[in-house]
Amino acid sequence: MNQQAEAGKSALWGVGDQGIRVISSLPEEVRLLVKPAAVDSDLQTLVCSPTARKIRIGPQTRSAKEIGGDPKKLREAFRESEEKIREKLSGTRTLLIVGGLGGGLASGVIPDLCLCARKMKIFTLVFATRPFAFEGKKRNRIFREARERIEESGAGLACFSLDRLVGKVDDDTPHQEVFRRCDRILQDAVECATAYLTAPSEPGGNRVGLGNIFTGAGEAVMGSEEASGPEDLVKSAKAALSSLALTAADLARVRGVLIQIDGSGPLPFRPVERSIGSVSRLLGEETEVLYTVTRYRKPEEKISFRLLAAGVPERRFRADGSQIPVTMTADRPESRQEEIDFNKFTRGIFADDGPTTREGEDLDIPTFVRKGIELDGDPAGGG
Repeated sequence: MNQQAEAGKSALWGVGDQGIRVISSLPEEVRLLVKPAAVDSDLQTLVCSPTARKIRIGPQTRSAKEIGGDPKKLREAFRESEEKIREKLSGTRTLLIVGGLGGGLASGVIPDLCLCARKMKIFTLVFATRPFAFEGKKRNRIFREARERIEESGAGLACFSLDRLVGKVDDDTPHQEVFRRCDRILQDAVECATAYLTAPSEPGGNRVGLGNIFTGAGEAVMGSEEASGPEDLVKSAKAALSSLALTAADLARVRGVLIQIDGSGPLPFRPVERSIGSVSRLLGEETEVLYTVTRYRKPEEKISFRLLAAGVPERRFRADGSQIPVTMTADRPESRQEEIDFNKFTRGIFADDGPTTREGEDLDIPTFVRKGIELDGDPAGGG
């Protein structure tokens, strides 16, 4: 595969604030492999974006303020700009889309953009985040509707749950830091997929296999680790896998994984084989494993091991972001309070079974009573 020719046929579009932030932070060597573009309805957002190519949605009839986050208005704005978008996509074979679903521009635009790309027979893969559970029912409903439309378009979807991400941060982590980490995860995922799709030689570039991994239910998770040298690749692979925080049952049900090993020079085959094998032996029999080995790193940098898993079973969360516990029975037994009959203990622990006897005598009766001894006078007196 000619890498330069493939780069000219691959596009990376960041939709909305989060999508634009992610594509703007990609390394230059990755941006050269694709044609990045910032997509938004707000002119000011596009002007402030460092990305050279900018695409404004629906500028003719309404302002960004009038459109707001209403999915209906956004769809109308997209139809208004569809002809221009088709021109921008002309000659494109692969389209990668990045954005946050759940209530903004991306939820209204990305599904229609995927449908437009499908009509043009463009392989499309979406990298998106889903909102926190605590952000309310409306945003999560908009997310579900957008996800359904993306899946119906036939595009692949790597969806990252913000609630799952929160499980990996400390309670005192600053609010903005959580979102920066999420942007970083999206960036790693985009770099991993871009490297695979634009690989100059095998393995890599298998669109069908990549599409199968990201088509279907479930979430995506991303793990990455650095190795000081080829001898540390297995250790880095295990650390990247551990950072996914998946159970053995989850790993067995993962639909597929995409691995990127990136160094500054040629890597020996055996360390690559052992590192990928340490991951694949923990996966299910039907899990598809794709990988690529690239050389984008500088000589002074460490080797990077990235692991992108898709089809991970979704977790259910409360509104505060904590996991909802699984109840094993449908009906909870009623609590009850018992009364203790202290009368049964007046003659000792064997009271209900009759007196304690020896040689026909009831030993629970005081000795002086049983023997008929009368106590006269003061027991404490001397005499």
